[in-house]
Amino acid sequence: MKGTTTGADIFCEFENCIDKLRLPIDKLCNVTTDGAPNMVGINQGFVGKFNSKYPENDVVFLHCLIHQDALCKSALDIDHILNIVVKLVNMIRSRGLLHRQFQQFWESVHAEHSDILYYSKARQKKVLEKYLKEFGIQKTIL
Repeated sequence: MKGTTTGADIFCEFENCIDKLRLPIDKLCNVTTDGAPNMVGINQGFVGKFNSKYPENDVVFLHCLIHQDALCKSALDIDHILNIVVKLVNMIRSRGLLHRQFQQFWESVHAEHSDILYYSKARQKKVLEKYLKEFGIQKTIL
């Protein structure tokens, strides 16, 4: 797109693509947005324009998962959890026997990952995300 990105501009581009590619609008079932007013505005946004033109189409409008994740992280204060995970990771890595036992455990349960990295400031949030995912508690906390 060139120029402005109002809801009308985005909807116009959307319709041009639908026409150009000959896509049946009745097959559309989901639209994922970033939550910006030009996308989700009820009257002037893309969602409003779409619903006005295609009121019979039961499209589900969702907020992008990446943006949901970022919003969730910014809203939660999870430093106390992150500090515990960092201490745990550093303790496991600093003790040879414990580290080897840890690796053997992950191998025995056929985990996707079999080792952990030392803590570094740049990877701090990635470490937390990895362990929350590994232990199946990501949805509970995040």
